[in-house]
Amino acid sequence: MRDKDSGLMTMKEAGAFLHVSNTTIRRWVNEGKLPACRTDGGHRRFFKEDLLKCIGGRRCRAVKRLTVGYCRVSSSGQKEDLLRQEQVVSRYCEQNGYRFRIIRDIGSGINYRKKGLTELIRLVCSGEAERIVVNYKDRLVRFGYEMLEEVCRLNDVEIEIINSTSEDPDEEELVKDVLSIITVFSSRLYGKRSHKNKDIIKENRRMFQIEESKEAGKEAEEETHL
Repeated sequence: MRDKDSGLMTMKEAGAFLHVSNTTIRRWVNEGKLPACRTDGGHRRFFKEDLLKCIGGRRCRAVKRLTVGYCRVSSSGQKEDLLRQEQVVSRYCEQNGYRFRIIRDIGSGINYRKKGLTELIRLVCSGEAERIVVNYKDRLVRFGYEMLEEVCRLNDVEIEIINSTSEDPDEEELVKDVLSIITVFSSRLYGKRSHKNKDIIKENRRMFQIEESKEAGKEAEEETHL
C-alpha cells in the first residue's frame, strides 16, 4: 500500500507501475538509474515523478515479462516427444492467457550446459522471465531442481508444473544419466585416461546391457505364456 504520510511508493508498487520485478527495481537502484530513499526501518521508497523520469529519460526499460515454456528430451531420436511437450505447454499457456515463448532443448537431464537451459537461466537472471512452465518437473533437470527453484525464487520467477504426478521414467534415458554420473566421478577419482577408469566404464556398460537383455527375455517369455 502507498505510504499515506509521505506519499511515497513501495517497491512492490513501483514494480507494478513499471511492469518489472522487485529484482529489476533493486538492480536499477544499485546501478544509479532509479533514485530511492529509505524509511526509518530501512525499506526503499520511490516518488512517482522519479519513476516517470526514469522511463522518459530511457534510463529504465519497462517491459512486460515473458512466460517461458521449457521442453526437453534427451536425444534427437525423441523429436516426436519434444513436439508433444511443446503442444501441451503451448496449450496450457494459451488457456491461461500468458504471453509466452517456447525453448526446446535436447540433452541429458544432468547436463547443465545445454543451450536451451543456459538461455532459460539468462532470461530468469535478467528479469525478462515472469514464470517457467514445464510439462513434468524432471524436464527441467534430473537432479538439482531445488537449486534452480531457489534461483527462480530470488528473481521473482514462478515455476508452474502442468503434471504434478511423476512421469513414467524412460529406461534408456535413466541408464544414460546414471552412466554419465559414473563416468564423471570415475574420471575424477582415477583420471580420464587411466585403465582403472576405462575398466569401470566398460563394466558398467556391460552390466546395464545384461539387465536390459534379462528384462527383454522376461517380457518375451510372458508373451509366450499368454
